[in-house]
Amino acid sequence: MNANSEKRNRKIELSKEAIALKRMREFRNLSVRKLGDLLGVSFTTVSHMENGRAEIHPTYLVSFLEVLKFSDEDFKSFTKEKRIDENLRLKCFKTIENVEHSKLEKIYAVLSVLSIIFFVN
Repeated sequence: MNANSEKRNRKIELSKEAIALKRMREFRNLSVRKLGDLLGVSFTTVSHMENGRAEIHPTYLVSFLEVLKFSDEDFKSFTKEKRIDENLRLKCFKTIENVEHSKLEKIYAVLSVLSIIFFVN
């Protein structure tokens, strides 16, 4: 077995900081490529930070928060979040698929307000 396959097969444990970076990027509806462009780094750098394959450097974190307009407190809040149960996520998607469009818009408006309250405060 060569060194590359050993690296690819090893299990990477995601840190709460790496998970928070990805959630924050997703919260701003940005792709990995777009965030890389905004930060002036390659999209692979962003991906590696989010997936635990690279250390999250303090200078990267400062730039990341600045570009996405998050504070240090916001970052701390995102790191305290618990992982979402994938079964619950799938149940939510299935429920949403069956909701009438006009009701879905109202639900989205309520969730948007709640997400602002939850993530900002």
